[in-house]
Amino acid sequence: MNALFLNATTNDNLSAIQEVEEQGHHVRIANSLQSAIRDIENSDPDLIVINADLEFSSTDALLYLRHAFRGNIVAYGENISPATRQYLAHVGIATVLDSISDVIAQQHLNSQALAPSQAA
Repeated sequence: MNALFLNATTNDNLSAIQEVEEQGHHVRIANSLQSAIRDIENSDPDLIVINADLEFSSTDALLYLRHAFRGNIVAYGENISPATRQYLAHVGIATVLDSISDVIAQQHLNSQALAPSQAA
């Protein structure tokens, strides 16, 4: 699993990233829209994880990412308002209430389950 974390600057984010890496997944961090776009173009991540509590999650940036990346994008944060959750759902970005490491593990299982059927 190759995951791109956006705005992963808090201690909680860094702890989640460390836990995901300890599970054997590859993690990249982008702290700007330009960095995220560059990473999407160069490494084609399986999943993008956005900390929606932070400034990066502006509507323009989210829309741009949604159109630039066809894979799964999830947003998480303790202070996501109902209006923001509704907007995220409208643009096809899931809001995560579980731990990020659980989301990564589930995404990894889903991608493994799809792999045999995609080969057919």
